[in-house]
Amino acid sequence: MEAGAQRGCRVSVLDPLSLPLVFSDGSASGMPEPSIGFDAVIPRFSPAWQRQGRAVLMHWEARGVTCLNSADAMSAARDKPYCLELFGAHGIPFPKSASVESLYEAAGLLAGHFRFPLLIKRNDSTQGVGVERVWDSATALSRIAELHAGEQPFLLQEFIAEAGGEDLRLLVVDGKVIAAMKRRAAPGDFRANIHLGGEASHHVPTSVEATMAIQATALLELDVAGVDIIPSRRGPLVLEVNACPGFEALERVSGVDVAGKMLDFLISGK
Repeated sequence: MEAGAQRGCRVSVLDPLSLPLVFSDGSASGMPEPSIGFDAVIPRFSPAWQRQGRAVLMHWEARGVTCLNSADAMSAARDKPYCLELFGAHGIPFPKSASVESLYEAAGLLAGHFRFPLLIKRNDSTQGVGVERVWDSATALSRIAELHAGEQPFLLQEFIAEAGGEDLRLLVVDGKVIAAMKRRAAPGDFRANIHLGGEASHHVPTSVEATMAIQATALLELDVAGVDIIPSRRGPLVLEVNACPGFEALERVSGVDVAGKMLDFLISGK
């Protein structure tokens, strides 16, 4: 909102959960129409509200309003198994991962394909919440059984111990890396997320890191993305691509006006 005021833009905040029920095709009654003056929408909702948020975006898109990250791109980025399949098909390296359909399948994977500790990542994980490290097969199977019982989709993923609790966040806007930071996990934690007490410092990405981030963002057809990359013995690996990346810490350590860059991109005609 501050960046908008500096540029002469009127910025309003709409809570997708407070809006009228929106149907899967984007239709709704009582929704604000473009005629009231909105030119663009910047989606900022968590994976927990993906269904309603997607429907709201589709409503605006159907009426010709520009969305900074489309409904389809947002959905693709939040489908972790789909992302990894896409990255694998295009040669983008990522930690060994598997989507599990049954306990029988999980037992086979744990016995022959993963070493402990390993990570269990819920598909709706965000800001580090929903990512668990497990140390043995019995604990893993027990947790997997709980997730299946709750019909909660998840991934098994290798734990990159050599990263030492560090990872990178590269922010891509309009096909360019505009800022980057290194994150270090709080003492006693393995997750480097700032919301969990991680520390951030400025980072100048290598050409390899920047190329990976730009390619991953382009494959998902995102206009704006926060790409998380973790160092490993076999080189940098893409952890995930965030369609609604937080950028408060990134602005602080990089000095880049991220909000302004996003608005400038929209104003320029996207």
